[in-house]
Amino acid sequence: MAGLRAAVSWPNDKTYLFFDDDTYTRYDSVSGAREDSGLPLSNWPRLPRSPDAFVWWGAGKAYAFTGHTYVRYDDPSDGVEVLYLPPNPPFTVEAGWPGLPTGPGGGADWRTGIDAAVNWGNGKLYLFKGDSYVRYDITADRVDPGYPRTIAGNWTGVFSTGLDAVAYPGGRFAYFFRGGEFQRFDVDTDRVDSSGTLDASFRLAPTPPGAVTAARLLTLAQANQLMADLIRRGRLTLKSPPFVDGPAGIVAPTPAQRVAVGPPTLDGIRFTNQINPAAGFFDNVDQRMLIALHRLTRWINASAPDVTELLHLGIGHGGPDPKDCHNQGRAIDLSGIVGELNGVAFTRSVQKHWGDLPPVPGTKVRISPTADALGWGLFTTAFRFGTYECEGNAIGAQNKWPMPDLGGGGFVVYPDHKDPGLAAQHQNHFHLQLGVTRLP
Repeated sequence: MAGLRAAVSWPNDKTYLFFDDDTYTRYDSVSGAREDSGLPLSNWPRLPRSPDAFVWWGAGKAYAFTGHTYVRYDDPSDGVEVLYLPPNPPFTVEAGWPGLPTGPGGGADWRTGIDAAVNWGNGKLYLFKGDSYVRYDITADRVDPGYPRTIAGNWTGVFSTGLDAVAYPGGRFAYFFRGGEFQRFDVDTDRVDSSGTLDASFRLAPTPPGAVTAARLLTLAQANQLMADLIRRGRLTLKSPPFVDGPAGIVAPTPAQRVAVGPPTLDGIRFTNQINPAAGFFDNVDQRMLIALHRLTRWINASAPDVTELLHLGIGHGGPDPKDCHNQGRAIDLSGIVGELNGVAFTRSVQKHWGDLPPVPGTKVRISPTADALGWGLFTTAFRFGTYECEGNAIGAQNKWPMPDLGGGGFVVYPDHKDPGLAAQHQNHFHLQLGVTRLP
C-alpha cells in the first residue's frame, strides 16, 4: 500500500487522503464511508505531486505544501492559481508563513517544510513537524506567540512524533495518521478515543453536512443538522421550539423555523443584550445565523484571553422593517467583549475602545496593536471572522477573494468602515449578517 502524505477536509462534505504514488482516496464526511480510491492526482489541476501537507484556509482557498515551497489552490476555479506556477518563482514556506521556527533554539527548521496541517475551525491552523507543532492564526497571518510546543503533553494520546497527515471534517472528531495507522481525536474531550489501521475498513465518524462550509453558504437543512449536533453535544439549549429527536432524525424544529436560545449561551460564552442585560434568552434567530454565532465563540475564544461574554445590541430584532436582516434573524450587532487575561478581568467596548477614539492622521483605522494590543486582537478577530463566515464583500457565493481588510468596505460594518455614512451609524458595534440586507 502506498504511503499516506496528506489529508484535507473540504467544504463539499468530502475528506481526501493523498498518497505518495500520486493517487488519492475520497471519503464522504457525512456518512463516513469511503467513496473511491486510487483516484489520479490529475483531478486536482496543477498540483505538482501529492502534497506533504494540505490545509483548507477559508474564503475559497487552500494551501498545499511540497518541501520548502507551497501553492495556493482556488476552490471556485478548481485548480492551483497560475501565480504560484512556473515561470513565476516558487513561493517558499520561509517567506510566506511568518513566525515558523528556524532551527537552533527552536528545534527543527520549519522552513524546509512541514509534515502535516489542519484547520481547526476556530480561526487557527495547526502545523506539525517532527515531535512539535505550532498554532497559526488566520487573522494575524502568523504563528501565535509561545510556539513551537511538543505534541506529547499537549495532544492527549496523539502520536508524539512523525505525523503523516491530519484531517478535521468539523463536528466532534479529527483524525491523525502515521505509518498506516490512524487515531480518532475527540474534540469535546480533547483526547484520542479510538485507533486502528488505515485499511479498506477505515471509516470516518458521521459528521453533519456543512461542517466546513462558511455559514453564509449553508442551506437551511444543513444548519438544522449542525444545530442538532450542537444540542446533542451540550453546546447550546433551545428555549423554543423544543428540540425533538426521532429515530429518523430531527422532528423539531424544522429547518425554516427561527429559534430561541435559552440560556443565551453558546459553548460556554454568554450573549448579553446591553439593552436588556437581564434577558435569559435570545430569539427569532435563523438557524444559519445560530451556527455563525457558535462559530464566532470558537474564533474569539481560540487563544488567550479567556472570553466569557459577548455583548450585543440585538440578535433577531431591530427596526420596524420586517424584511430587514435583523428582523429576519440573520444579523447581530456585536458591541463588546468581556473576559479575563492573566487573572485580570477586562471589557472591550466597541464604543469606548474604538468609536470614541480620536482620528489618527494617515491611518484608515483608529485602533492599533501598539496602543491597545488586547482590543486590537479581539476586534480584528471578530472582523476577520465576519468576512470569512458572514457576508464579506458580496452576498453568498458572490463573495470573492480577497476578503475586505480593516478600513475597507463590505458587509461587515464597524466604526472605521470605508463608507462614512455607515461608519457614523456603527460607532458602537460591529454589524455581521447572513444573506441580503433586506428581502425584496
